[in-house]
Amino acid sequence: MQPITVTLSSSGSSPWKLTNWWNDPPQQIGFQITGSGLNGTVQVDVTLQDPSSTYPSSTITVLQASQVGGPSASSVSYVGAISTCPIAAWRITQNASGFSQATALQQGVA
Repeated sequence: MQPITVTLSSSGSSPWKLTNWWNDPPQQIGFQITGSGLNGTVQVDVTLQDPSSTYPSSTITVLQASQVGGPSASSVSYVGAISTCPIAAWRITQNASGFSQATALQQGVA
């Protein structure tokens, strides 16, 4: 799989990025988060439901990546991974102005 990169320049959340959750387990996704001029924190959000509505769910439960063994919110650049729980999608959320960028790479996907 090619790395997927998203950026934010103000507070809010990026669009959801789907993972290859139907791939053979274990699912392993590495994240690199960088930021500049960020006054708050940036975090990786994950969900187990499909946000694209291909397989609709009545509700989307958003979890912080740290709740499923991934990186926790930070105000500095960092690298982290999710390898303990399969997820359907991820996004980044920041709570202040500034620039942040996340790059994700999923293992084992051609």
